[in-house]
Amino acid sequence: MSELNLHHNLNAIDREQAFRYMGFHESPGQAFQELADTCEQKLLQAIRPKYTWKLFAKKDLEFLLTGQDIQKHLKNCNNVILFCATLSQNVDTCIRLAQTADVLAGMMTDAMASALTEQFCDLAESEILRNFPDDYTTFRFSPGYGDFPLSVQSDILSLLQAQKTTGICLTESNLMTPRKSVTAIIGLSDQPVEKKRKGCTACNLSQNCPYRVKGVHCN
Repeated sequence: MSELNLHHNLNAIDREQAFRYMGFHESPGQAFQELADTCEQKLLQAIRPKYTWKLFAKKDLEFLLTGQDIQKHLKNCNNVILFCATLSQNVDTCIRLAQTADVLAGMMTDAMASALTEQFCDLAESEILRNFPDDYTTFRFSPGYGDFPLSVQSDILSLLQAQKTTGICLTESNLMTPRKSVTAIIGLSDQPVEKKRKGCTACNLSQNCPYRVKGVHCN
């Protein structure tokens, strides 16, 4: 499947989610809102969001689906979608420049970029699933969640030819560049699938979350 671009649908950032990523349980004051205005404007100008995906028979990806959590997630699924998305290298540059200029602006820009990544993935997923109106689907499940190893990102990106289609590359430590990128698996079934609340396991910040460090949740 070819890459698609939903840039025109990303015209505002979910500030409530971004503020939660920063550790705010309530909307911050006017000064923070004004800073958010500036960071949002710069990010929306910087993004070049892209995604790509492919459909596979589940049996053909058994070598990839290691760990009990992903097997449970895809129970009763016959097919799976491999998916990756990115906001682009421009966003990494935007975050770095903000961090250089002001620590708080850097934190705000990073948090807003994380929220925007999730928004873009939601849009991309909705677009993809329009191709499967008669299937029941799981939510996105990414490497690094539960016991699904981060190392499988290499195979996912390779199968999607992600470097060519989206510009996503992988470091030696299995981290993606650009930073605001996501890989995920969505299961397809011909029968209803259990859709539990996503919670921490389906969050892009699950590996570096300020709430989990404190033993609490963002919502």
